[in-house]
Amino acid sequence: MTEERERRIGRNEALFREVNERIEQVSEALQVEPERLRILCECGNKSCFEHVEVSLPEYEQVRANATLFFVRPGHENADVEEIAEEHEGYTVVRKKEGPAAAQARELDPRDD
Repeated sequence: MTEERERRIGRNEALFREVNERIEQVSEALQVEPERLRILCECGNKSCFEHVEVSLPEYEQVRANATLFFVRPGHENADVEEIAEEHEGYTVVRKKEGPAAAQARELDPRDD
């Protein structure tokens, strides 16, 4: 896999992560405290718009690490990531060190 392709995948995943951060912020602003958040799959496929349901604590735990992403089972990309956790309805993947991990850290909306 080329470095440019890895970076593109990383940018796509970071975009979905940013959308999911906004979903969480809107829920907080509206003082809605759902038991589960319904977020977008954060896989690198730009045409994927599938959803993942996670609890707020699970969401916060994954968001604490810029290289972790929520994906639907089977949406993993073994070229740039490895499975960190498997749950019913979703998988948490970790970017392998390289361009995709660097892109994930650079575009982390929580890194101020």
